Parts: sequence; C-alpha cells; structure tokens
Amino acid sequence: MDTTGSPKVRLPVRLEEDSLTRLTEIKKSKEEELKDNLLKKNLDKEKSLIEEKKKKIIQIVEYMEENNSIMSDKSTIENQRDLSHLLSDFDIDLEKCGYSMSYREVENDKNMLDSMLGELLDGDNITAIETNSFQYSENSVLILDALNEDMCCLMAKDSKYIKLVSKQGEKEHKFKIVCDDFCVSNESIYFTTENTICNLSQSGSVSRVFSTHLLEPMRICNSVNNGCFVSLIDSECKSFDDIDYSSQRLVSHLTLTGDVIHEYEYQQDGQTRLFTAHYRLCQNSNSDICVVNMTGDNKGEIVNVSVSGDLRSVYRGKENFWPTDIVCDSYCNILFIDHLKSIHLLSPEGKFLKCLLTEKEIENPLALSLSKSTLWVGNDNGLVKVFHYEN
Repeated sequence: MDTTGSPKVRLPVRLEEDSLTRLTEIKKSKEEELKDNLLKKNLDKEKSLIEEKKKKIIQIVEYMEENNSIMSDKSTIENQRDLSHLLSDFDIDLEKCGYSMSYREVENDKNMLDSMLGELLDGDNITAIETNSFQYSENSVLILDALNEDMCCLMAKDSKYIKLVSKQGEKEHKFKIVCDDFCVSNESIYFTTENTICNLSQSGSVSRVFSTHLLEPMRICNSVNNGCFVSLIDSECKSFDDIDYSSQRLVSHLTLTGDVIHEYEYQQDGQTRLFTAHYRLCQNSNSDICVVNMTGDNKGEIVNVSVSGDLRSVYRGKENFWPTDIVCDSYCNILFIDHLKSIHLLSPEGKFLKCLLTEKEIENPLALSLSKSTLWVGNDNGLVKVFHYEN
C-alpha cells in the first residue's frame, strides 16, 4: 500500500472558527428561548390577576345592585371605595406581578470546550511495540479474541479446540468444540455452528442458545450495548459465482436469546447489497458496524455501516488488497489486517491514517484482537505476537 504523502495529523471535523460561531448562535438562541418563556410566564400571571380582579368587581357590583334599596349610606360608601380601589391600583399590581429575567455567564470549562472543538491526533503517536511472541501451532491462527489484557482465546486451522493462552504463551485451558467462529462475552464464549449459536461456559459445558433457522451463521462478535452481531448467509450459496438476487448476505443484531434488534443487508435504496461475503466483523464504540467484506478470491474491502443502517464508508485499499480481520481502539480508530501488507489504521470515518505494523514486525498475519493496550496478532505459520498498543 502506498502511504507516501499521507497526513500525519487528523484535523477535527469542524474548524475552531466554525465551532465558536456555532456556540455564539446557541447562546443567542438560548437567550431568546428564556425570554419567550418568561414573557409567557408573565402573560399567564397577568391573565390570572385580571380574572381575580374581574371576579371581585363583579361581586361588588352585583351586591350593590341587589341590595341598593336596603343598603345604608355607610355600606354604599364602603363598597364604592372598594370598587374604586380595585380599579385604581390595577396597573400598579400588574407591575408587581412581573418575573425578572437575568443572564448569568457560566465559567468556561476547558475540558468541555476541548471536547466540543475537537483535537489534533498525531498518527506518529499511535504505535505498536512487540512485547512477546510464541509458537502456538503448526497451522494458521484463524481466530483470536482476548478475554482481557493478559489472556486470549485462540483457535488454529483444522483444530477442534479453543485454547485459553497467556501473553507468555502458556496454555491455561482448552475446550473441545467444532465451530466456524467465536467471541468472548462476560467470560463466556459464544460460537457459531450448524445454523446455531451456542454458549461455552468456563466449566466447558455447551448449551444451545438459539437457532438461525434457514441461514448459516458465519461470524459473530459482541455488541457494545447488548447482544451480539452475527453474519448470516444462505446455506446453499457460498461461492462468489453463485450469488444472485435471491441470495441472502446480511448482518443481524441479535439479543442473546435470539430476538432480532436490527438487520443489515441492503443500502438505503433497498436494492444494493451491503455485503458479498462477510469474513470478519466488529462493532466500534461509536456504534458503527465494521465488516471485512470479501468481494472475490483473496480480495475484499472494509465496509463501515452506522447502527441505523446507513453506509458510512467503504475502504478498498490499493491493488492486491486482502483484509482478513478487524478491531477498533478506544478512539474509534479501525485496525485491520491486510494479509499481504500487515496491519493498517483507519480513522473512524474510514480514511487511511497509517501503516501500524509491516511485514518486518509480523509476516502474513491472519487474526488479531485488542484489549485496552494489548494487541494480539496470529499469522499463517501459527506464530502469535503480542504488542503494546499506544494511542
């Protein structure tokens, strides 16, 4: 991949001047809103006062009309005085009923302003430094999913075991299962097999969670909120040449009881497919779904879809682009493996940032997992390398 001329600094989406202009507009809008609310409040109070005065005046007038023939001079004078008083001080009372309005400047919070204005991220400050390596298997490491910064679950090609391994390469435990993919959630392992999602407990017991019916589950990953994401395909249609209008290629957001939260299959036009053959997937902490989508033999693309289903970006790299796995860091940057050119970094918007690791650090990588600052990478030859990831 040609990285010459690529920017080392990612600018914020909004320039500082635009942000300050927007803040001024928000302040002005807020003041207008407060003013309108206070005017309405005063108007309601005035109406209430008028109704109260009106009621008292009517009562006095009705009393004087009904008792005119029997009222004493003293009573007549008193009622007239009350009536005059109600009418004379009416405007004065209206002035007293008004609510005051004042604007208080809030002390600027630097952290809040920094967050609103954005920040400059220097790609040179994002690094991965090798801390350990070990030979896990003679076959390719196909799947990695970290339990935490110190332990990771691994599966090699043609293996019937998921093994729990430390950063030093010590095999702590192994589970005998047959699966297409798995993910670690709350120290349990969920895996896909034969139109079914199953759960593997720490004790090694396997339980069926739910069926995917007529569709075959291929890949599975955790959701940042609840449940999981599962990529599903027609069980009768796996090759690229067999895909037609009736074929199904979708990612489904499911609860851990199998209820569908959302399905992602087509773009907004309802006709253009989002995916051809999803090889790996993960959900970013900004809620986007990031998918390694294979478009042919040994070639693919990175598809980034919003949680609402909008296509946000598609990254196709350069020639001979063969992505095989994908994860996201705490800043929502996207890390993915290009099997022929090692590990690369994209912005949350899907723009190329830098080459994080090259063939010199690890050759022919296939699988990766990230837990906080620990990056696990497995390759074609069964080698696993552990890196300290700094962002």
